[in-house]
Amino acid sequence: MTSTKKWVLVGAISAVVLVAAVVGALVLRPRAGAGGASSSVARTKVVVVFAMAGEDQTQLAQLVAVVDAATGRYELQDTSSTVSIPGTSYTQLRDAYPFGGAEAVAAALGGGSVTAGTAWVDVSQEAWQRLLATGVDVTIKEPFQTFDDVAEHYSEFDVGAQHVAAADLRGLVNGVAYLGTDARSTILQGLAAASLRELASATPSHGIETDLTSEQWAGLAKALKGN
Repeated sequence: MTSTKKWVLVGAISAVVLVAAVVGALVLRPRAGAGGASSSVARTKVVVVFAMAGEDQTQLAQLVAVVDAATGRYELQDTSSTVSIPGTSYTQLRDAYPFGGAEAVAAALGGGSVTAGTAWVDVSQEAWQRLLATGVDVTIKEPFQTFDDVAEHYSEFDVGAQHVAAADLRGLVNGVAYLGTDARSTILQGLAAASLRELASATPSHGIETDLTSEQWAGLAKALKGN
C-alpha cells in the first residue's frame, strides 16, 4: 500500500470512529419524561404545572408553582394573571396549557420562551388525581358548590377545615376561581403543599413529564421532601 493510500484509509477510519462517538453520546444522553435536558445544565428553578379540565372540558393549568430546585421552596402563580401566549388571542396564564403543556406555561411566565436555568414538570389530570387518590385536607373560608358534568354530581364545600375526596378534586379546583382572594389563596396553598409533597415521591411516568434528567429529578424530589 502506498503512503498516500495508507493515510486516506486512516483518515476514513478516524471519521467513522468520530461519527460513532457522536451518535453514541446522543443515544446515551440521559432523559426524564419528555424533555431530556443535559445534566450539565444548571436548573435553578422548576415550573411545576398541575392540569385539570375546566368547566368546558379544556385542560388548563389549574395550579402552577415555581420551585427553587435547591431548597424546595416554592411560589404559587396566579393562573388568571395576564401573559402573552404567542399565536393565540388568550391572555390568562392557565390558558397557555392547551398550547404546549407545562413548557408553554413556563414560556408564558418567561415572557415568551423558557429561559436558561428554568425547567418544567407537567402533571396531567389523571396523574394529579392519582397523586391525591386519598384526598386532600384544605380549609374553606367561603362555602361554594360546583357541578362536575363528567362525574355528573355536585361538589359542595362548607366553611371550615375538611378533607376533600379525590372525586371532588375537579369541583374544588374549578370552584376556587369564584372565591375571594383570601379564600382562594388559602385553598390553593393547601392544595399545593399536598400535591408537591406527593409529587416528591413520584417518578416521571404515566402522566408526569419533565425536561429534567433523572439526576436533576432526584435533586428536586429531595429538595421538596426537605421543605
